[in-house]
Amino acid sequence: MTPGYASSPANLFITGASSGLGRAMALEWATHGIRIGIVARRATELQRLSEELSRRGAIPFLYAGDVRDRSFMERTASAHISTAGLPDIIIANAGIRGKTGPEAGTDDDEIMAVNYHGARNTILPFLPGLIRQKKGHILVISSLASFLPLPGAGGYCASKSALNAWCGSLRFDLIPHGVSLTTVNPGFIRTEMTRNNPYPMPFIIDAPEAARIIRKRSKGKPPVLNFPRSLAIPLRILSILPSRLREQIFFHFRNENPPHSPS
Repeated sequence: MTPGYASSPANLFITGASSGLGRAMALEWATHGIRIGIVARRATELQRLSEELSRRGAIPFLYAGDVRDRSFMERTASAHISTAGLPDIIIANAGIRGKTGPEAGTDDDEIMAVNYHGARNTILPFLPGLIRQKKGHILVISSLASFLPLPGAGGYCASKSALNAWCGSLRFDLIPHGVSLTTVNPGFIRTEMTRNNPYPMPFIIDAPEAARIIRKRSKGKPPVLNFPRSLAIPLRILSILPSRLREQIFFHFRNENPPHSPS
């Protein structure tokens, strides 16, 4: 494994790249000569990102499609390896939050399909090559909402909790093969997904700042990356409280603000 490749990779592959955190991470890693595979459903936005990446000296590879489609992701991984090579860093970023309030739960199937199965569809096709070459770093963008069940966000919390459990197991299996995996749990990020939220979002940060944090703190290939700590620590404390006490706290704040979930 080449020392320091996480800070200056030659080949990056990222899903959910057309906007928000995905777009910000693609731009954050963009340096002269880096090959970047970008995946998203919106072809027009991918093209715009491609042009900006090219202006920064990167070499973009565009793949318009849906991470829920396993066959598409298998073809995409094969195409990227054939044309750009095996990625040094794979970022499974595509995700949706789903509805909140009275309609929460009506789209749980879609949430699970994108947030959980979409991440698996992104990672699994690359594993044979990564294991064979005994290198690579996988970043999976989850959420601090994975820590505990939050009111009005059952599907989202469930999808991220399932994703974190799967990642923890996969990381253990990959260690003997020289492949690293980091589960990234951010809090609120200012993106299209959170733009019209009608409730307070404590410690919210801009997508470019979140991308810088992820790039800087992922260099050491930690098992888990939680940020911001000012939100992660209180949520972790809430997660270990007795259920009835935690629910009383939720009911107290629910009377003041609508239910919500990070990122």
